[in-house]
Amino acid sequence: MGGNILSTAIKATRYGGTITCCGNVTSGELHTSIYPFILNGISLLGIDSVNCPTGLRLRIWDKLAGDWKLDHLETITTELPNLEALNERIGLILQGKHRGRDIVKISN
Repeated sequence: MGGNILSTAIKATRYGGTITCCGNVTSGELHTSIYPFILNGISLLGIDSVNCPTGLRLRIWDKLAGDWKLDHLETITTELPNLEALNERIGLILQGKHRGRDIVKISN
């Protein structure tokens, strides 16, 4: 996440809020000022998913699949039948018209 998406998230975060960022899907750029951080006490935390130790990664995945699992995940998730179906979804992402998460079903 980066670019306009991250800048907008920073502007929309309430006083004392924290934003987490992993990756740079839209851009590695960040166009903002220091004011949201100083005046609103906002924190920006970077998540290093590449060098995260395997043990910690597995514990986090267990939490995400259990205690931290979102109750409404099925309402924002679409299962795609194959990799070819991704073409349409990627087009929507590039146009800023995609919402939710997609899962590609891969069978043997």
